[in-house]
Amino acid sequence: MLHHVRPQDADGIPDGVFLALVASGQAFAISLIIAVGAPSSGYSGWGAYAFAGGFGVLLLAHRAAPLAVLATTIAGIFTYYAMNGYPPIGMAAPAAAALYFAAERRNIRWPLSAGLVLLAVSAYFRAVNEHEAGDVLSYDLLTNAALIGCAIALASTVRSRHQLREQQELIITLERERERDRVEHAMQEERIGIARDLHDTIGHALAIVTVHANVAGEAVGRDDDTVTRSLSNVTDATTRSLRELRATVSMLHSPARTGRDDRAPHTLEGIQTIVETARQAGLTTRTELAADPARVPPTIATAAHRIAQEAVTNVIKHAGATTLTITTRIEDDTLYLTIGDDGKATTEPSAGGRGVAGMRERAALLGGALSTSRSSTSGTAVTARLPLTREPRT
Repeated sequence: MLHHVRPQDADGIPDGVFLALVASGQAFAISLIIAVGAPSSGYSGWGAYAFAGGFGVLLLAHRAAPLAVLATTIAGIFTYYAMNGYPPIGMAAPAAAALYFAAERRNIRWPLSAGLVLLAVSAYFRAVNEHEAGDVLSYDLLTNAALIGCAIALASTVRSRHQLREQQELIITLERERERDRVEHAMQEERIGIARDLHDTIGHALAIVTVHANVAGEAVGRDDDTVTRSLSNVTDATTRSLRELRATVSMLHSPARTGRDDRAPHTLEGIQTIVETARQAGLTTRTELAADPARVPPTIATAAHRIAQEAVTNVIKHAGATTLTITTRIEDDTLYLTIGDDGKATTEPSAGGRGVAGMRERAALLGGALSTSRSSTSGTAVTARLPLTREPRT
């Protein structure tokens, strides 16, 4: 629920100064009416002017109790007319400002009721005391009704504008919070993407290093050529991984990064490097890379490269396979990537593994899907379906 809060500065005038001007204007206006009517009524005292000042002073308290100020003002008007000999000041004029402030701060029901009471009392006494009731209806009643109606209508308009301003400020605040949430969400997605890349890069490198280190360890003292070749493969794997890690870390420190493509240096042709790594690890490899790299946008190519890298890592680490098969093809503007092996039916350890989940996330982020099939006789096959976008290759 919105609560009305008057601005501290209205049209460049401080709130306290504005209120003092309104109170002074009210007292001066009523005093002027008294001064104009005094000669015809034969009044020459100062009591009526005290009432005029009192009507103005009452307005200073409207911030704390607007309805109490309105009620006191109406009671003061009735008391004024009960004093014999005071010049007429009208029913609506002394109460106009109090009606305005009450309607501005509260619901118009009470100010409207108070205005109807003033009109009813004014019409009754003028009709009783005047010979021509038609003059009362056409002049006095309509004039008071117009003044009361204008005061309440103006207050309602101002209150609506204040509420609209508060709603606009609330909307701006909510928009800022939503933008902040959007930025935080984007940063979180960025961190998750970087973590996924690091997982793939480091996991693949460690798998290759482990395989070749084991081979070198078994060949020490028996086959120096095998040891040399295995250590060379370890060096190549770590060099490639360090290069990717440097690229990722440099992207983290770059304020001008524009998106996930900044850390996506891989292409579809890079799958050949993965195949070569698997071959060096002792696997017999079969490839059928029929997809045209020119038709695959960078984002899709990077996802395909990472999926192939993770799948091959799982084969090397967990499958105990001897043969690896990788195929790519494009059908109906969709890239199909399949990685199969003839090892035991598993893709990663059952506890704590994130490889398959990460591959599924990569495919899902691009509107695709990833499926796995396992068989005790034919091993495991991982198939990624990645729809091609219409963005140009960069």
